[in-house]
Amino acid sequence: MADVNGSARRPDGLRGDIDRLFSDQGTWLGKPPLPDAVRKIVTRPGPLAIVLYRIGHRLWTGGHHLLAELLWRLSLTLSGADIHPGAQIGGGLRVDHTSGLVIAREAVIGSNVTIHHGVTIGGSGRRWFDPDYQDGAPIIGDETEIWAGAKVVGPIRVGRGCYVGANAVLSHDLADGTAYTVGAPLRDLKARVEALEARATQDGVDAPRASGVSD
Repeated sequence: MADVNGSARRPDGLRGDIDRLFSDQGTWLGKPPLPDAVRKIVTRPGPLAIVLYRIGHRLWTGGHHLLAELLWRLSLTLSGADIHPGAQIGGGLRVDHTSGLVIAREAVIGSNVTIHHGVTIGGSGRRWFDPDYQDGAPIIGDETEIWAGAKVVGPIRVGRGCYVGANAVLSHDLADGTAYTVGAPLRDLKARVEALEARATQDGVDAPRASGVSD
């Protein structure tokens, strides 16, 4: 898979996933001891979902779509993760919890990405309201972390090293290194209103404060 950000990355596929597991990014506390890493592989749903996705993706890209989709269904049953085998995901994927995780076929995800439970990465459904809208799935850069319950939707580009907070709904591009959390749109609106008020005051206009815009 091509690097979506032009930066250094781990090896693709399962090799990259294993490489990250045994690295300083393997757990929240750093590099796990060998017994802990093995136990995680054997007992946790995240590694199982990743392995089944990798096998299914290889089958999918090899043209064995029926087998890939059967494995996809098996993964959903065993791990709770709904990762389409057609999705493109770089090496070093980390999924600690899998319940409710959905990744669409068109999604492109970089290297060393961390995804938590309840995350949706896919289309926005905007075509239901706007038939001319060209919907699609996101492109997500390397080293990005997407927290529980977040929805990253539409044909957007999320840069390298981004942070998407729990339960956030992201439907626009993010520049490299940007954090996007619940309440960010409201804070942006408040900042714009305050800037307009300041400009109006400078121009000698007594502009009333907008009501209902608060943290």
